[in-house]
Amino acid sequence: MGATRDGCKVDIERTIKEIAFDGAYGPTLDSNGIPLVRYETLIGRITLNNLYLKYFNKKTISDCESTDNWADHDWGDIGGTYSANTTIFNSGLQSAKISIASGQTGHGGHNVFDSVKDFTVFDNSEEAVTSDILGFAIYITTANLAVLGTDSIQIRYHYDIFGTQTNYHWLDIEASELTADKWTIFTPAKSDFTLEGSGDWDDIYGMSAIIPDETDDAIEFEIDTFELIQDQSDSSIVPVNGSGFGYTNETTYKEFTPNLEISATDYLENITLVGQKTDGNMFKIIMENVLNDGNIELTFESKDEVVHETQFTGHYKYGAGLTCPIKFREYTS
Repeated sequence: MGATRDGCKVDIERTIKEIAFDGAYGPTLDSNGIPLVRYETLIGRITLNNLYLKYFNKKTISDCESTDNWADHDWGDIGGTYSANTTIFNSGLQSAKISIASGQTGHGGHNVFDSVKDFTVFDNSEEAVTSDILGFAIYITTANLAVLGTDSIQIRYHYDIFGTQTNYHWLDIEASELTADKWTIFTPAKSDFTLEGSGDWDDIYGMSAIIPDETDDAIEFEIDTFELIQDQSDSSIVPVNGSGFGYTNETTYKEFTPNLEISATDYLENITLVGQKTDGNMFKIIMENVLNDGNIELTFESKDEVVHETQFTGHYKYGAGLTCPIKFREYTS
């Protein structure tokens, strides 16, 4: 999904209906003599004002969940400790916590992939070019950021098997780029990484997160949500799931044509808004079984991107008519 302007809007439409025979007999009563009252309408919608829209194309590199292969030591199998942090995480249910003792150099944690990953192609077979993004998130406390000082955290993608550090792409994250006590999201292009040795992004055996300089004191930080994300510069008026539209790539242009039938595959499992309250705790608003079913209206502005309001509605499922497709989660810690 493209960038948003003026944030987003959540609407919960509710109409409560009292079931009655007529004015003379009063309301319909249940078996206990209590008037029957129900929702006639309960619909949730999320609306985004988008600068441009495109189907969202990404490839998960490491979600740092329990099924991932994060482990102790850097790629050279020296120093550093890994542990799962289920309290502080950017996505999913946990992050990878890297701890490094005082006076160590080039130590951290690593992840050997189950199979070699190809960063030159997305899961839908579209090519991943050098302008595409290798996104990730880092969390570091105020105290640990002070320890990091003028040093950096380095992310590496390796072309060699674990234990050999000859060929890899690397990127330094300077302390000045990090914000203490919150997740800092990084979206560098593949071209921002520096190649050590040789490799062309198609045979990645694994990745590591290290402190390349000697640590003055013990230090720890969390990492999460490593993804290959397609560059969003190619825009389209069709929203994220393009409900009711077919798509073909005509090489020099992309063509979207309307279909008059909505299929089961047009539904998204959910659209989730994640925010932070003033007390620092998170909240989530979840719309399930979602369709992008709003009108397609374009606002053209002088010397600006096209602005398009995009609406997503949570739908009730057949056979589960009393299961509301709207959920709110307010976290207490």
